[in-house]
Amino acid sequence: MGVQLKIVSKKEAYKLIDEVPGDSILIIKYNDILGISNCGKHIKKRKGKKMVEKSSVIVLSQNNPVTMLNLHNKFFSDFSNYNRENIVKSILLPKLE
Repeated sequence: MGVQLKIVSKKEAYKLIDEVPGDSILIIKYNDILGISNCGKHIKKRKGKKMVEKSSVIVLSQNNPVTMLNLHNKFFSDFSNYNRENIVKSILLPKLE
């Protein structure tokens, strides 16, 4: 089973962030040239929601063992050529199952 991708609304993204235990989430930033530009940083959920608010498209990427909300700064509507080029940040969500 491969990666499952789904465009989600900001409201759905907020709900997923709220379901994470604790008061912080892990965020990874991307750089177009280097790829991942840091090793991750824990931030308050409130700040993560502000990042979601600024995003044009939010993609839920479900993969074992990590689920991520990929925040994009450019609009697109299909996954035919989906890649990480326009991902600005990813919020890592623990799987609680």
